[in-house]
Amino acid sequence: MRDQPSNPESSENPHPEPQPPRSPLRLVLAIAVGLTGLVWMLQGLGILTAGRSFMIGDPGWAAIGAVFIVLGVVLGVRARRPPR
Repeated sequence: MRDQPSNPESSENPHPEPQPPRSPLRLVLAIAVGLTGLVWMLQGLGILTAGRSFMIGDPGWAAIGAVFIVLGVVLGVRARRPPR
């Protein structure tokens, strides 16, 4: 049997270095951004009408809210990704 040459790129390290624990702050911020965007979007669409707000029924706030929702999801995915 022939020995195959070792390829360092394909072999996994049997003893990876322990990663420091990640702070939940990024995930909390991502959730806050997403929820803020949801409120703004619902107000802009006229669905959330509690109180008196200049944002109710304004499609501009619906668009801004949608952007914040997407931003919150992106931040949340990045917060859950393991460090390099």
